Amino acid sequence: MGRATIILIIGLSVITSFLILSLNANSKEGLKTTVDHYENTQARLIANSGVEAFLEKMRRDKTLNGKFENNNLMDGSYDIDISGPDSLGTVTSVGHFGNTNHQTIVKVSREPVDMPPSLGALYIVSDVLGLKLNGNLDINGNDTNIDGSPGPESAIPGVALDEPSDSAYFIDNIKSKIANDIEGLGGSPSVYSSPDTTDWEAVTMNLIFSADLTVSSGTYSSEHFGTPTDPIITFMNGHIHLSGTCDGDGIMVINGNLTMSGNFTYRGIILVYDESTIDCQITGNGGVYGSVILVGSDVDIHATGNSSFYYSSEAINNAQLYLKSSRFKIVSWWE
Repeated sequence: MGRATIILIIGLSVITSFLILSLNANSKEGLKTTVDHYENTQARLIANSGVEAFLEKMRRDKTLNGKFENNNLMDGSYDIDISGPDSLGTVTSVGHFGNTNHQTIVKVSREPVDMPPSLGALYIVSDVLGLKLNGNLDINGNDTNIDGSPGPESAIPGVALDEPSDSAYFIDNIKSKIANDIEGLGGSPSVYSSPDTTDWEAVTMNLIFSADLTVSSGTYSSEHFGTPTDPIITFMNGHIHLSGTCDGDGIMVINGNLTMSGNFTYRGIILVYDESTIDCQITGNGGVYGSVILVGSDVDIHATGNSSFYYSSEAINNAQLYLKSSRFKIVSWWE
C-alpha cells in the first residue's frame, strides 16, 4: 500500500511538472506571437505614415525625388525612395520597428493643372462694372506670340464679359480711340458677351492649393515671378502693386486689388478674384501676353498710359506645359 502510494505521488508529480512546462512553453509562444503582431503592426503604420508624410512634401516641393533614410517616427524609423516621372511616380517606404520591417510601394500620378478658361484677352465677370479708360490702351484678341509675331490660333474677343448688358455698357462707355484699339474676333471694337458657367471659387482654390509662391500685400518692382522655362503659380494675397521691371510667367492669382505700372510684363494668365470689389488700375507701358481675368461682384477698371493686353496661346500653352499641380492620384498601393 505504501509503495503504491509513493508510485502514484511520483507519477502525479511527473505529470504536473510536464503540464507546468507545457504551460510555460505555450505562454512564451503566446507572448512571442503577441510581440511579433505588435511589431508588425507598428512597422506597417510607420511605413504607411512615411508615404503620407512624403506625399505632403511632394505637394509642396514639386521636384522632390531620391532617397531619404532614417526618418524617426513612433519609436521606429522609415526609409523613403521617390522615383519615376510625374505621370507615374513610385514612392517606396520601408518601416522599421524592433526587429521587424514592412515595405509599402505606392504608384502615384500628379494631376495636371486646371487652366482657367481664356475667353478674351480681357475677361470680366461682375455684377457691377465701372470704367475709366484713357491713354493708349491696347487690347488684342488676335493670337500673338510673346515676341510680337502672329500666333497660330483663331482670334478670340479682345474683351469678353459674362452678361450682354455688360458688353453693351462697355462699348457705350469707352472713347472711340480706345474702341479702335480693342481688336480681335469680329474686328474693332472686339467686345462680346460670353455666358459664364465657371465655378471661379473652385478654380481659384485649386490654383491657390497648388501655388509655388505665396506673397502678401505690397509693391513689387524688380521681382521675377517665374520665367519662360520655369513658369510658376503665384498666389498674391491682398492688394498688389506690380511696377518697375517686375515680370513673370505662369499663372498669377490675386485675391485683392491690382495696380500695374512701369514696365511690368507677364506671360500667362492673371486671375484677379474677390467676392466683393476689385479695383484694377493700369498705368505705364507694361503688358500681358496670355489673358487677364477679373472676377468680382463689383469691378472698377482705371487705365492710362500705354499698357497692352494680348491674347497669346503660346504663353498659355507654355504655362500649361511646365506647371505642376499639388494633387496626386493614387494609382496603386501595395504592401
